[in-house]
Order: sequence, then structure tokens, then C-alpha cells
Amino acid sequence: MTPDENHLSISNLGACKQTNRPIRVLELTAGLAVGEPLGGAARFVIELTKTFDRTLIEPFLVCVWKYETLPEKHWQSIIEACSIPYYLGGRWRSEYLLQSCIAGLRGLWNLQGYQPDIIHSHGEFTDIAAILLKWKLGARYLVRTRHSLIEWPKRPALGRIFGHWIYPAVFDMEVAVSRGATDALNRRMLARLRRQRAVYIANAIDFTRFKFEATDSLLIKRQFNLPEDALIVGTIGSLSRVKGYDVLLNAFQQVVAHIPHAYLVIVGDGPERAALSIQAESLGIQHSIRFLGSQRHVEQIYNIFDLFVSSSFIEGLPTVLLESIASGIPVVATNIPGSREIIEHDVTGLLVPPGDPIALGKTLIQALHSPQRMKLLAKEAFRRARARFSIESIAEQYTTLFQHLVAAPPNAPLSSHFD
Repeated sequence: MTPDENHLSISNLGACKQTNRPIRVLELTAGLAVGEPLGGAARFVIELTKTFDRTLIEPFLVCVWKYETLPEKHWQSIIEACSIPYYLGGRWRSEYLLQSCIAGLRGLWNLQGYQPDIIHSHGEFTDIAAILLKWKLGARYLVRTRHSLIEWPKRPALGRIFGHWIYPAVFDMEVAVSRGATDALNRRMLARLRRQRAVYIANAIDFTRFKFEATDSLLIKRQFNLPEDALIVGTIGSLSRVKGYDVLLNAFQQVVAHIPHAYLVIVGDGPERAALSIQAESLGIQHSIRFLGSQRHVEQIYNIFDLFVSSSFIEGLPTVLLESIASGIPVVATNIPGSREIIEHDVTGLLVPPGDPIALGKTLIQALHSPQRMKLLAKEAFRRARARFSIESIAEQYTTLFQHLVAAPPNAPLSSHFD
């Protein structure tokens, strides 16, 4: 059985009669503060909501929290410009986790006068909030999308309770953005007993955001104190242990020894920032490393990269790889399930074993010494990714899923609609 045959996907669904009005979908996410502190999942929800065909889907974007940050205000202005109704819940305070969760639920409880057909949630705590919102608002169906390979990594007991035993019973459909995450959902005992199968709908980006031509790469290099002739290896993500940045720094020590004008640019922030800075100094490569922190306009920063690297140990389906490909940047990534769905070794990029700084360093050196070869890999990666991972295609797949869900007879599992 091929991977596609082993997973339920929208291609398995037949034609569905359209409803006589748009389907009201409440898209539920943590917030709008993309980049600080939220990441790719929050951005995906925004892009998905923007892309829906309003004649078929009537979206309402609801956030559990308001962060009161500049990134949040930036995305508010974009959503307002698109005439998308939205709602911000309780205030998020990172130093008061429990109080923030309570504030978020209280904020959502103030929602009234709106009855969605479907609540579609994205995230660990957001999924819990969706269950309460269904009862509060009288929604007909609950759908959740799992964006990561491992849920509740810091609280595995909660992951077992909610993910394994509660969600299969209360959600009408579960979606996963990668094949590995889909398999994980389908292995749960209660899902097997209920003969429920998750649907695979890949992660996606808006390819029109990214351009191959640099607007002014020299200006951006000067802005971040980078030499004009520097070879730049870039990476973007939260500075957490799961991203393997400590391995990347050890690998980059080899790179600098062979290519002195190579620089590593790290975009993002997180709990490991201080430790990574100390590590760079102890390796003697601090002058070749740039920690840029969170950046609002990453599209411009991609244009200064000669190579993108992902050193992660675990990923769902990483949007940063898609963004790199959309920008025409060659990719070196760790050989993990999520990245393998995007990168085929020596065809659309290069893969290395996770946690191996020697292999990673050697591969980065080879890639920087072979720009023409890497450019060909990047071109093929773009061709494949544009067809599979565009936000337009994924929005159409979710629309089809929602149409089949609302058209299903009462108490009939959606899986009965599959061939």
C-alpha cells in the first residue's frame, strides 16, 4: 500500500452538493502574535482564513488570547483590511500560565450572538477551548487540526488524557498536517475501537509572499552587520531544544574553519537564547553568528540566505522549509518524518541524520561549495512544493471537508463518505 493509499485525504472524497448558504466556520487559534511568541501554526490559520472562498465559507477568526504586541497589531490590520471578523479573548501573560488559561476561557465565554456550523481548532489548549465553545455557541460540528508530531510534549499526561481518550470521542473529525501525525492519530486505541481515521491535509503557505529576487540584499546585510561577500546559512524558528540549534552551532564550527566568510543567521527567540549565545562564545564562533530575534518581515530576510538549514529533532510539517523553497533557497534538513515529506534527498535538498554535528557540518560545507548543484535542487523543490503545499489548494481541501461534514446524515461518521 502506498503512503497516499494508507491515509485518508481529500482526494478520496467524491463530489458533494453545496449548501444554499456559506458554511459558518469559527477558526479557533491561540492568537495573532505571529513571530512573538506564536509560530507557524498561528500564521497558517490566518492565511487559511484569508484564502477561503467567501461564497462557500463564512469565516470568523477567534483567538483564545490577546497579546498586546506589535506583531499582533500588524496582523489585526491585515485581517481588518480583508474584512474578516475576528475576536480576541483574554490577556496572555507568560509569567502567569494558569491565570492566562483562565482568562482565555473567560474571554471566550463572552462570545454570544453567533452560532457556527463548525468550530475548527488549532492547538493543544485551543482544542480544549473548542469543546467548551461548542456547548456555549451550539455549533453543529467540531474539527481539530494537529500541527505537530508530538502533542503536549511538556505535559504528556494531559496529552494521553485529552489526545487519546477525549478528543476521539468529542471531535467529529481530526486532521493532521503530516503523514507521521496522521499515523499517530490513527494508532490511538479509542480511535481504532471507534473505527475513526484522521484525514491528512498538509501544511501550506502563501507562495505569493515570497519572491526570488532580493529587494536589496546588501542593505539587509548591512542592517544586520554582515559583510557584503558573506556566505549566509540561515535558519528560522523558536529557540527551543527540539530545534537542535546546539547541534547546529557545533556543526557550524566546522563550517567556519573551512569557509571563514560563512555566517550563521538565526531568526527567532525562545528559552534557549542565552544558552546558545554562551555556546557560540565557548566555540569561538560568536563573530560568525547573528541572533536576530523575532522578525516581522521574514520574507525579506530569506533573500540574504545562500542556504537554509533545519536542525530539528521533531517537526510536524515545517512551514519554514516551504518558505525557504518559495524563496528559491536551497535546503539542508535533518532526516525526520515531517521534513522528509518536503525534502527528497539529493533531489529537492539534502538530508542529514538528526543530532549529528559532524554530518551536518560536512553537508553544509559541501552545499556551500556547490552552489550550482544546490540551485538545481532548489528549482525542483519549488516545482514540487508549489503544486502540493499552496494555501489555495489546502483551503479548497478544507472547504471540501467541511462541505462533506455538514452534508453527512445525522450520526453518520464522515469516514463513510470515503471510497
